Amino acid sequence: MSRSQDPRTFRPPDWAPPPPHRHRDYRDHHYHSQPQYQPQHQRYRPAQPSHPPPQLAVFLLRTGPDYSAPTATEVEALVGGLPSPAPASLSVNSSGRLAARLVFRSLREAAAAARELWAHRLEGHHLLTPELRDPALAAHASPLIASLFAAHASRLLDSDLSVLSAARSAEIAASIQAVKGRLGSPNRFRDFNQLILEMKTLEAEKELVDAKIAEYQAAMRSIQRAMLREADDYEGVDVFGSVQGVEVDSARVHKIMLRECRRLKEGLPIYAYRRRILNHIFTNQVMILIGETGSGKSTQLVQFLADSGLAAGGSIVCTQPRKIAAISLAHRVDEESNGCYGDNSVMSYSTLLNSQGFGSKIIFTTDSCLLHHCMSDKGLDGISYIIVDEAHERSLNTDLLLAMIKNKLLDRLDLRLIIMSATANADRLMEYFYGCQTFHVKGRNFPVEIKYVPDISAEASLNTLPSICSVACATASYVTDVVRMVSFIHKNEEEGAILAFLTSQLEVEWSCESFSDPNAVVLPMHGKLSHVEQSLVFKSYPGKRKIIFCTNIAETSLTIKDVKYVVDCGLAKECRFIPSSGLNILKVNWISQSSANQRAGRAGRTGAGKCYRLYSESDFGMMEVHQEPEIRKVHLGTAVLRILALGVGDVKNFEFVDAPDPEAINMAVNNLEQLGAIECKYNGFELTDIGRHLVKLGIEPRLGKIMLDCFSSGLKKEGVVLAAVMANSSSIFCRVGTNEEKYKADRLKVPFCHPDGDLFTSLAVYKKWEDGHENKNVWCWQNSINAKTLRRCQETISELENCLKHELNIIIPSYWRWNPEEPTLHDASLKRIILSSLRGNLAMFSGHEKFGYQVISADQPVQLHPSCSLFIYDRKPEWVVFAEILSVPNQYLVCVTAVDHDALCTVHPMSFIKELEMNKLQRKVITGIGNKSLRRFCGKSGQNLHKVVSLLREGCRDDRITVGIDFSGNEVLLYAKQDDMEKVFCIVNYALELEAKLLRNECDERRPGCSGLALFGSGAEIKHLELGKRYLTVEILHQNPWDIDEKELIRLVDDHVPSIANFYIFGSFQSTSNEMKWGKFTFLKPENAEDAISKLNGIEFHGSLLKVVPVCSYKNPGLSFPAVKAKVSWPRKPSRGHALVTCASGEAEFVVKDCFALGVGGRYLNCEVSKKYENRVFVTGVPFHITEPELYDAFRGATTRTILDIRLLRGPSTAGPSVSECEEALMREISQFMPNKNFPGQKFHVQVFNPEERDSMMRASITFDGSMHREAATALDHLQGSVLPCCLPWQIIQCQHVFHSTVSCPTCIYNVISQAVGSLLESFRSKKEVSFSEPL
Repeated sequence: MSRSQDPRTFRPPDWAPPPPHRHRDYRDHHYHSQPQYQPQHQRYRPAQPSHPPPQLAVFLLRTGPDYSAPTATEVEALVGGLPSPAPASLSVNSSGRLAARLVFRSLREAAAAARELWAHRLEGHHLLTPELRDPALAAHASPLIASLFAAHASRLLDSDLSVLSAARSAEIAASIQAVKGRLGSPNRFRDFNQLILEMKTLEAEKELVDAKIAEYQAAMRSIQRAMLREADDYEGVDVFGSVQGVEVDSARVHKIMLRECRRLKEGLPIYAYRRRILNHIFTNQVMILIGETGSGKSTQLVQFLADSGLAAGGSIVCTQPRKIAAISLAHRVDEESNGCYGDNSVMSYSTLLNSQGFGSKIIFTTDSCLLHHCMSDKGLDGISYIIVDEAHERSLNTDLLLAMIKNKLLDRLDLRLIIMSATANADRLMEYFYGCQTFHVKGRNFPVEIKYVPDISAEASLNTLPSICSVACATASYVTDVVRMVSFIHKNEEEGAILAFLTSQLEVEWSCESFSDPNAVVLPMHGKLSHVEQSLVFKSYPGKRKIIFCTNIAETSLTIKDVKYVVDCGLAKECRFIPSSGLNILKVNWISQSSANQRAGRAGRTGAGKCYRLYSESDFGMMEVHQEPEIRKVHLGTAVLRILALGVGDVKNFEFVDAPDPEAINMAVNNLEQLGAIECKYNGFELTDIGRHLVKLGIEPRLGKIMLDCFSSGLKKEGVVLAAVMANSSSIFCRVGTNEEKYKADRLKVPFCHPDGDLFTSLAVYKKWEDGHENKNVWCWQNSINAKTLRRCQETISELENCLKHELNIIIPSYWRWNPEEPTLHDASLKRIILSSLRGNLAMFSGHEKFGYQVISADQPVQLHPSCSLFIYDRKPEWVVFAEILSVPNQYLVCVTAVDHDALCTVHPMSFIKELEMNKLQRKVITGIGNKSLRRFCGKSGQNLHKVVSLLREGCRDDRITVGIDFSGNEVLLYAKQDDMEKVFCIVNYALELEAKLLRNECDERRPGCSGLALFGSGAEIKHLELGKRYLTVEILHQNPWDIDEKELIRLVDDHVPSIANFYIFGSFQSTSNEMKWGKFTFLKPENAEDAISKLNGIEFHGSLLKVVPVCSYKNPGLSFPAVKAKVSWPRKPSRGHALVTCASGEAEFVVKDCFALGVGGRYLNCEVSKKYENRVFVTGVPFHITEPELYDAFRGATTRTILDIRLLRGPSTAGPSVSECEEALMREISQFMPNKNFPGQKFHVQVFNPEERDSMMRASITFDGSMHREAATALDHLQGSVLPCCLPWQIIQCQHVFHSTVSCPTCIYNVISQAVGSLLESFRSKKEVSFSEPL
């Protein structure tokens, strides 16, 4: 087969796609195990000589995932097209990696055939790789193949790809000239600035394209020199120095050339800077590389270093903050460099065990693994280059790793450090590394349109909401907003994956379950997924949109190619350590601006995209520019352990990149000393055996200490599981979603709840799960348990067991000794162990549910989290320990465990415990109090009780003192410290006795005639009958009646004059000369009233003197009717024409249907269900003169559904008449209906109240004399619907008559009429503005 007869299209190598990743452990027996195809041509079967000459074989190897192409027929045709001489023998395999074996008689023939096969391969006629295994044959053919590759590299300099790149450069140059021409003509200032910006952009792009072309040409010339063994005339680092001066590996060089062509075609920005970066690295021991998002720094720099040969015999280690980033980057680089470096040249090490020995050319690992590698006395031997990626995140491990490497650089001058960051905040790192050099690489981000959507409900384009919005959701509002926005994008935007950021694993998984669409593939992405589960987000799903709900793990490092839309809630959940209290606070906070930009950049990696930010632009402006280093936010126990493991004894003087709070260091040191992990020696600290074990385990010190203590107690299995579930305790139960879903989850949790708290409950759940079920996922779903979290716990346990086996030689048994269903001594042991490790997080029950638990270290009350297992038990444990405090926004204790009182002495002195218990609230009950006395003691809306409690708290200086009322049991509950209880009891008991006394003496006044007065007590007993002219009632006058505490005044009167029969407080205080009337007291006897005049007059009370005057019965024969009171109001803010109608639950839609085309005031109203408020109807088109009562009557007439309230939406208040002007206007309007128009004020009183700024109505009170019932009714009818002369036309008056009536009768009579009275009262329930109290 000649080349001219080949029917296949020519495929130059620079256009070929990268070969897929495949297993590299090839062995010959794989080839021979495949069935062989023997061609029938006789010329391939020469007669065998008696003395066979030496056989020299050329092997043809297939590529591809399944080694199926080309077929045996195509291979036979390829070999048949070779020029003479033909092979002595040929064997062809129909499948497998070995495609064919060609045997020749001489070196010359075999070498010529190999060269010809390579020539066909380079020209794209086949995809087979020739291989020469015979050393003599390889040496003989090497010059021929090398010259062939050199010529091919020369041709590639002028290939179509090079021409296209040069054409692009010329096109940009022409555009630059065009812009310059436009700049030469007259332009507006704004256009001139835009043209300058456009020209600078074009010049930068041309410079980048030209630099890429130059890099490509330099690479091909480097390959030419290597093939021809020519001297290098370039002064800098050779980009392919690794192939210079070594035996030619044709397959490797071919792969390198293919990869170089792909690099030019893909055009990653960092490719244009390759030689400059390499020269920079070569001349500097430390370099900071700032590569913007999309520059390709994470995947390309390691390959540049490996290609250049700078690493010599050492490894190139690239660290990542997260395991998934290290694994995915290693996989990506392995695919790109397939065949360029040899087998197992690119590896990822993501666990502590894997980091025990680094043996690859390129290594991707986590910063914690490399740090652990150094702490294990292995140092950095065998490592030439360390690349610390994503340094802008400033994680704790990154900072410690940089500090460790800084010390190593002084001892090893051949060691190089490259710090890579996606943001330009590198000043602190430059200063830390003695002013090291910084290199900037521009990114390749496509335009990303930023849309700020702070309120989804207010956005007109988002008024069609998904079904999730109709559910009353107790999940955080930002979670539902994210799901709603994702739904909107999915239904309205073009193709492209959606990446939505949330704050936690539970939120991510709840969102995945809540979002359902047959045309979408919904995937979670968070740090607790397995590698297999995480890898699903990188796959393509043809015909369906990929939607990913993720945490901030997807902010950096990872590139999901088809992401076009990003939804950013602007929040992240972080755990912050408070040194002053020694507590970890888990809280949802705003992210930084750099993080927000990183999230937005995810949408512009492979094309233009959009980022929907669910917050305002002003919120973005108020964010911190860069995130705070983690070392200043977290507990430093792990950091101190690792610093000591590195051999640094003086932790306080350790050279941190950013020094943490000294108090945080002291707190960490103290905690580690309490755990027994470190000890002070020779003015420094050293690790104990426990500390060294904790370092080897590589987990948080408290969890490690729990494990080790459990081992000492014979609870090995329990210790490992306890550490794993404690690390994942926040997501074991699926308690998210609506209130109903949370309630259901809590009910399903009950069978697992343990009386000793959350950790024991989590242990019980894992034990049940591990015991085995036919379908564990179904079992988890039925019990509202997170199956993914339990699988994560299982993986953690497996890792810990392997680590314990290899590092500490400890074997973990498979059996349990603890049984959650049978209380044993193991319960006490586990509680003691947990207390020992969490001693800093001790809390005592405050004594009252309202105040929860008193956290000892912070001296503040915190409630248990609603999901706590202890809530299902009646009695709260006196002492607990907890893992951390969750702030969302109220603070809660999470992961709570009860501890025994007897065990407290192991962590604190008993004197300290007793002192704490003295501050605990004690409980005391006062019984035998009548229901009516209790209600009088409480007062209206609890006002009297509130005053009593305020007095007690002020007197005892304790804001926790509480007085509770149990009306069903007729009890008063007192809560106070033991030292204050006696005082609290005396004050409350005195107040109760006073109420009881007043209730016993309470009388009702009746006037049988014009000159008589009778006092009737309970049971209509006549307490006193006054037929003379003596008085029983006195009035109290005071300059400031508003300041008077009625209970305090009653006690004062009762102390001086006993036998109070009744008292009355005037609703509106009436002025008389210098004093104002507060109220009046009625006594059982005239002598008591006279004593009040003599004893109370002139007593100083609240800064003024009391004045007491008699109310003579003979001068006031009594009125036949009580006073008439009315409330008057008119709007001070104009109506906007909109109203909100509050309906009963679930009836809003029915009200809208019933009130369709409802006419009010000559206009039709438009009604729709409110999108912002639940159970409300939004009404538009309301005439401006219509009032709320008119609107209420209209709706009541149109629908039978329950209307709870109607509120008109009003605009800003207008400048109106003053209060005094309004009072005068009202008096003029009423006076015309009074019998004595000259002195109208004697029969009624008007008071207009000063409005608050937020009040939409002006309000007034009108009180008429009891004899003016008819005149009052006429005057009020006149005011109703009218407008005061001093007001605007829309300020229409509304009057509300206030009538009070009381019916009293003996019990025997009430028993007879009770049913009729009850029916009458029930009829009042549906009437607006009518209230009543049921019989006592």
